[in-house]
Amino acid sequence: MDQNGSSRLGGTGDFTGAGQAAGASLSVYEAESGTAGSPRAQYDPAQVSHPGPTYREGFTGSLALQSAESLTQDEAGAVLSRLDSLMRWAQAQQAKVLHRMETVFRDDLLQDIGREDPGLTFSLAAEEAAAILHLPTNTAKMLMSDAGQLCSTHTTTLAGLEEGTLSYGHVQTVLDQSQNVPEAELASFEKDLLEMAAAGQTPSKFRVKARRMREKTYPETISVRHKTAFEQRRVCLAPDEDGMSWLSALLPAVRAQLIYTQLTTAARGEQAAGDPRLVDALRADILADLLEGEDAVGDTGGDEGGDVHDNRVDDGLDNHPIMDTRDNGGTKDAKARARARTEILVLINAETLFGADEQPAELHGYGPISPETARRLARQAAHWTPVERHPGTDEILRVGRRRKVPAGLQRWLRARDGTCRFPGCRTNAVISELDHTKPWSHGGTTDHDNLEHLCRRHHMFKTRGFWKARQHRPGIIEWTSPGGRTYRTDPHLALAPDHGTVPGKSAGRPGAVFVSYGGTVSENPNDYGDDPPPF
Repeated sequence: MDQNGSSRLGGTGDFTGAGQAAGASLSVYEAESGTAGSPRAQYDPAQVSHPGPTYREGFTGSLALQSAESLTQDEAGAVLSRLDSLMRWAQAQQAKVLHRMETVFRDDLLQDIGREDPGLTFSLAAEEAAAILHLPTNTAKMLMSDAGQLCSTHTTTLAGLEEGTLSYGHVQTVLDQSQNVPEAELASFEKDLLEMAAAGQTPSKFRVKARRMREKTYPETISVRHKTAFEQRRVCLAPDEDGMSWLSALLPAVRAQLIYTQLTTAARGEQAAGDPRLVDALRADILADLLEGEDAVGDTGGDEGGDVHDNRVDDGLDNHPIMDTRDNGGTKDAKARARARTEILVLINAETLFGADEQPAELHGYGPISPETARRLARQAAHWTPVERHPGTDEILRVGRRRKVPAGLQRWLRARDGTCRFPGCRTNAVISELDHTKPWSHGGTTDHDNLEHLCRRHHMFKTRGFWKARQHRPGIIEWTSPGGRTYRTDPHLALAPDHGTVPGKSAGRPGAVFVSYGGTVSENPNDYGDDPPPF
């Protein structure tokens, strides 16, 4: 590979698969400083030298793997083991550099604002690392937090990772199980854990044994760690394939087990009553029914609209054991009022909406969905927002221009951005804030080509000038980090470069429609702005 992680081929031939009759391959990693896209020099095997007694500052040198396709079984095993040690060594060096990056940011911030702010320092350094490594922010934060411990209180563990005797999975277990251990006993406990890890335990087995050792040695820390873990409870949404998503929750173990048992009991009851669905499907449907309420959007997975209750009595949900915890005086109206107002956005072609074609629609926060599902949502929509679309490229041209961001433009921007527009951030646009790329006070306009969504933290980074943003083209944000590096984020949905009216399309005649299901309903349900249906 070259310095950017790409393979550099040379020697007697290109790389081929095992068993192919071809010349020996040669793959070289150059650790010299360079930039992505720089020309590759012809590689000379004679230039590979053994390390000398002195080295230049930074990351330098070369690594070579030759004739991988000709290795015997013993040689392949030896090379694999050495590569594993190399990756562990690299992870140790990464930890050192991450810790150094945090230190540099701390010193720079102290000079800029005249005081230390550990939380802000950590966040800024982690965001820079996330952008460099192309990682989610939370992953970069975890790595930087680990690096801080490895370079301060757990230097022995860092040495084991560097020497290749520990994997990063072992390292994470040592760090996790060392939380809240008395400082005076930390070194001794770390030593005991490392001795256990050196016995050839896999990371998963080591995790179980390390936790057992921790509970036995420091039982008084259980309640402290449970309280810390309790503060991390959350609900996560992860899109899956074929119109499905995973909804998961991190809850106290007892409560999670109780909920799962109640769902299972309710599902078994439905099966006993003749419902043909599998228990897994019933658990999922009952959970969705309880959260969505009586007016839920059903999806049977078929071509026609329908309700997931079709195979059982309509009011049978009230008899589920999981519902028995409600107050005796509760009513369906009270439950409906207690449910939070929600809104989901769908972008659907006007032709698809009225059945002229079967193009997939776009569900905000997920991606393509079937036209049948989109039309079913449209029939129950609280809002319709017309948008103008390029007939040849399908790119959105405009929603409108007003001083105050209208509701329709807000919905379009949420669909365009999808998430916070900061590099690597996946915070949903629905819970993010609209921001003027060029501040209004500096002459910035309130239009789609000067607006973007930012989560609260990244909005603060931009407002305080730590990160700078420019929107040279509508929807495309160029960011400059505190370290001077530049990053580009593209919108979830594309925008056309021309904002004028498309030839052959009358102004105000959109080629697409936003369907908004749920949310706050307008006082006038027939208010479609300046362009009523049909579109």
